[in-house]
Amino acid sequence: MTSSVPFRDTFWNVPGWAQVLLYVGGLVAIAIFAWGVWQRVRLWRAGLPENRFDHLPQRVKLVAKHALGQVRTLSQAYPGVMHAVMFWGFLALFMGTVLATIDYDITLPLFGYKLLKGQFYLFYETVLDLFGLFFVIGLGMAVWRRFVVRPARIDPAARFAGVLALLFVINLTGFVMEACRLAVVQPWWARWSPVGWALGQAMVVSGMSEGALRLTHVSVWLFHAAISLFFIAIIPFSYFVHLITTPLNIFFSKLTPRGEIRKIDNIEEAESLGVSKLEEFSWKRRLDFDACVECGRCHDACPAVLAGTALSPKRIIVKLKRHMHGELPGPIHGELIKADELWACTTCMACVQECPAFIDIVDTIIDLRRYLALSEGALPSTAPQSLQNIQRAGNPWGLPAGERLAWAKGLDVPVLEPGKEVEYLYWVGCSASYDRRNQAIARSVVAILKKAGVSFAVMQEERCHGEVARRLGEEYLYQTLQAENVEAMNRYKFRKVITHCPHCFNTIKNEFPQFGGTYEVLHHSQVIDELIQAGRIKPVKTLAATVAFHDSCYLGRYNGIMDAPRRVAAAVPGLRVIDPPRARERGLCCGGGGGHMWMEVKSDKRVNIIRTEELLETGAGVAATACPFCLAMVDLGRKVKEAEERLAVKDVSELVAESLE
Repeated sequence: MTSSVPFRDTFWNVPGWAQVLLYVGGLVAIAIFAWGVWQRVRLWRAGLPENRFDHLPQRVKLVAKHALGQVRTLSQAYPGVMHAVMFWGFLALFMGTVLATIDYDITLPLFGYKLLKGQFYLFYETVLDLFGLFFVIGLGMAVWRRFVVRPARIDPAARFAGVLALLFVINLTGFVMEACRLAVVQPWWARWSPVGWALGQAMVVSGMSEGALRLTHVSVWLFHAAISLFFIAIIPFSYFVHLITTPLNIFFSKLTPRGEIRKIDNIEEAESLGVSKLEEFSWKRRLDFDACVECGRCHDACPAVLAGTALSPKRIIVKLKRHMHGELPGPIHGELIKADELWACTTCMACVQECPAFIDIVDTIIDLRRYLALSEGALPSTAPQSLQNIQRAGNPWGLPAGERLAWAKGLDVPVLEPGKEVEYLYWVGCSASYDRRNQAIARSVVAILKKAGVSFAVMQEERCHGEVARRLGEEYLYQTLQAENVEAMNRYKFRKVITHCPHCFNTIKNEFPQFGGTYEVLHHSQVIDELIQAGRIKPVKTLAATVAFHDSCYLGRYNGIMDAPRRVAAAVPGLRVIDPPRARERGLCCGGGGGHMWMEVKSDKRVNIIRTEELLETGAGVAATACPFCLAMVDLGRKVKEAEERLAVKDVSELVAESLE
């Protein structure tokens, strides 16, 4: 006869000796687990020091949002739902086991209180059954995707089949145990465990006797206990380690601006310039390697992969992980990772944006590039000449510094003067200073600022800030240029900096502070948007066209500025602004970042051609950009595709300037 009050009968039908075995086995499994975790921690601690223990509340929020809430994982529909239901199902079953342990081993013997009884127990049973079912559904989705659909980014290795099989068997045996118990005891609350009750009814209907049910129960219980303890023990030594490393890596993720690269302090005295050996990585970077679950999201998002280059961000991280664990011996450079892989990266951050484990892939590639550039002097193709030009003349083309303001001839553009304050320093950048096509952007910005009556000036001493040098690994040149520019800027009085180049924007906003240059920096689309909203300028001339807006990586993914340029374009009468298929945080790179404006990379197809084709497929007559690099790369792409009549390429400032009275 069953109790009228629902309760959990923890060891129903389980003999005493089996209970003892469970506790002994549990201690052994936990000991093995703890030892394995410590071995991982020792491996990470062998890396260089790095402070990732700041801003603890923010870090906890990140874990809650992206580890527990699976927000980034869910950004992709099928794999996101698949993983989320598996994770939440696993988490619910784990928490259920913890509650059962607390109930039987703590609250009942120490306080005489039965936790799992009454309405709470009924809720507990229903939740665990439903989440167990979700877990099975997620496993089924994983099997279908990995072994039937088999997307290219997924490794079909047999070890993944073992992973899924183990999880399925653990979950299935749990349901069978519950079904046997409910079929024998027949409590009035059995239907609160819908999966167990349905399976138990099937057993009864099939004609199983009570003896058979009890024997099945205890046999399955022993098997379930054994494989569950085995699972706990192998977590630190297997694919399941990501249950530990992913939340940890999210907790210790980079909180500084995405566009800020670590500075090499005292570079002239530094013993290590870049990374050539495992011990030169920080402990956090080593944790990055262990956090990789080989999901391949970075691989799918990478423009270098789309273009058929040597690079796969996934393979870079996986090789470094295997190297760290001694599975791939040998030197990192040349043998483990080829130079062509590193130089193919456009530093677009698509891989970092997609990674559910928050792995800093681009920062790792930059560190490896630094070694090639600073220690080996091994820069690709035409990059050395561009860097020499920057060092000698202050721009990548090597054109005379005295011609930097030639674009402004006849425009009466004010120049900064000592002691005279302006609202904006307009940082023009190299492209608009020397490239004829991009000079039109600077002229448009000047026309808009003058029309609005904005107080601004340019700086005579402006030189290339060296962003391209830093991304190519030439940190020494970069630091020299930074110091020169910051020193020059600090001579003058201005309240804000405006620039139309996202690369300049990112460098001045996020990296100049490393050298004592902390300024309020605005992209020209933000300023123009504010001027339109305030009524200080008003586009009035109709420009009838459909405009496909292309997101700059350094503006969108790096700095989160995506709406302002769209609002600017949409403010022009007659323009209909649309997005290409890949847009905003998932916009496809133009192919010009990471130094690629100044060097050639071996590929099956150019990234800018792929992006131009996507823009052409929208049917838009205009491709709008907010970056001189993007404008140049898409402009070249339309010429290669012989689509100059079908597609015009304009900066958003040009569209506004054309529409002003």
